[in-house]
Amino acid sequence: MSNAHRTVVDVVADGLVRHGVGFILSQSVPTALVLACEDRGIRNITYRQENMGGAIADGFARISGRVPVFICQNGPAAALAVAPLAEATKAGSPIIAIMQEVDRSHIGRNAFQEYDHKALFAPVTKWFHLLESADGVEDHLDRAFIAAASGKPGPAVLMLPVDLHKTEARKPGHREMQLGTWPVDRPRPDDTAIRTAARLVDRARLPVVIAGGGVHGSGACEALLRFAEKAAAPSATTNMGKGAISETHPLAMGAIGNLTGPGGLGHHTKCIVQDADLVLLVGNRSNEDGTDRWSLIPDTAGVIHIDIDPQEIGRNYEATCLLGDARATLDALTGALGSHNRDLRAIERRIADAWAMFERERAPLMSDAEPIRAERVLAAIQKRLSPKTVVAGDASYSSNWIAGQLRTGHATTRIISPRGLAGLGWGFPLALGAKLARPDAEVIVVVGDGGFAHAWAELETAVRAGIKVTVVVLNNRVLGYQKDAETAKFGRYTSSGHLGQVDHAAIARACGGHGETVERARDLDTAFDRAAKSSTVALIDVLTDPGGHPPISIYDGTLDHLENGRVIQEPVP
Repeated sequence: MSNAHRTVVDVVADGLVRHGVGFILSQSVPTALVLACEDRGIRNITYRQENMGGAIADGFARISGRVPVFICQNGPAAALAVAPLAEATKAGSPIIAIMQEVDRSHIGRNAFQEYDHKALFAPVTKWFHLLESADGVEDHLDRAFIAAASGKPGPAVLMLPVDLHKTEARKPGHREMQLGTWPVDRPRPDDTAIRTAARLVDRARLPVVIAGGGVHGSGACEALLRFAEKAAAPSATTNMGKGAISETHPLAMGAIGNLTGPGGLGHHTKCIVQDADLVLLVGNRSNEDGTDRWSLIPDTAGVIHIDIDPQEIGRNYEATCLLGDARATLDALTGALGSHNRDLRAIERRIADAWAMFERERAPLMSDAEPIRAERVLAAIQKRLSPKTVVAGDASYSSNWIAGQLRTGHATTRIISPRGLAGLGWGFPLALGAKLARPDAEVIVVVGDGGFAHAWAELETAVRAGIKVTVVVLNNRVLGYQKDAETAKFGRYTSSGHLGQVDHAAIARACGGHGETVERARDLDTAFDRAAKSSTVALIDVLTDPGGHPPISIYDGTLDHLENGRVIQEPVP
């Protein structure tokens, strides 16, 4: 098609092809754009609800290193997209959201499903543009990709008024850049700042790293490992940074954050962090959960903070500022390090002892006793981890279980969860996006029965689109985090804590998927094998202990204590 006869949607669709977009996530509006994409061989994956569609895009972005495209209608559909775009903004996931707008001549007249979309999306996006004419469409599309994938990644919204869809594009441009991967740029601090930070590391008695999700976003896992080894620095992660350094490495302390209660690995590694005289935060927002309510880092320790977002550096801790991409900055910092006199073997022994104590304490929970403990379910998943495996978790307890119980042996094994805003229901769609990113990998998602109710309609999406993941429902008929947190804070909990029994396996089968219920722990391995061999999405509904909970610090002394190495539920007075 010649430039003289290309419509606005033709230009947009051609731009998506240029940027290497292989599929769009949409329903059917704006229809002209969806048709134009399908005409060019771009696959249309139809979600059931925009809240979930945005989360699928998020999961794809996190695992693939590519920028997904999410398309939806104006008004109520756009409003439903706000929540997943807010998660992507906080988590640093790039998403191109292309949305329909009412006719330009109807704006401000209470047209059908008209809304002030600019005001709606202002708090949850990096960039917003309403296309006002058929001029320069290709320019605006590229601006969206650059905004989404540069600096701290996040969502960019391009609104297409209905009357422009089939309008002939003027000044279509001749752009050739391919902007479908992220990050677009890798800035780093100047050499003076790098040398200053390197001297602090060299002189430190015990430098400790706490890596956040920005390490994964930057593709900086190998750079982090090189730094840790050269600096002899024990390295922990937040939940979002989980696995940034292989957790079988002798310097790896696993995820920490608020998982420092009795029975958790963090219960034994927190003292290492608090012995540090220098803490290096890398791609780390220093948020509440990631710092155990800002109690993790000792007041006596200096802090170096590497982040692509200047608003995060110094937010909660005065820090030596290293503003830049995590990979480029870590590479420069490692190259500038000199010598040190730290006892590497002693440091590694201390970390190994912490892991050993953790394993001893959780061993009694790995039995085949009934009801099934969540720890026992995670032990079955542990056996299935490979360098390509992705394990997703829903918000609430599920994300704590996967962060605190799994031990990754490869930096390419990914553990992901919605920790930007931590909204219930997003674990399953994150897994669908991850499977689109790694179609040949085993993708497992752990959800609670409370959170999964937000998302189970997307089982039909998974069947129809052929997105084969394994869904593990920890079915205990309670809203566990809500019930336990209320009990810890108030000594009792609201009636919302209890749920009815749902046959999730039957729902999966009704949608055309594989579904089975597991009541005995000894049946878990064979259930996982059957799920992996299934030709479609598979769901394992595991009836689990409603009294179990992750080792979250606020429960120490309120809900539980340790007795002979086992976490015991305490009655609350």
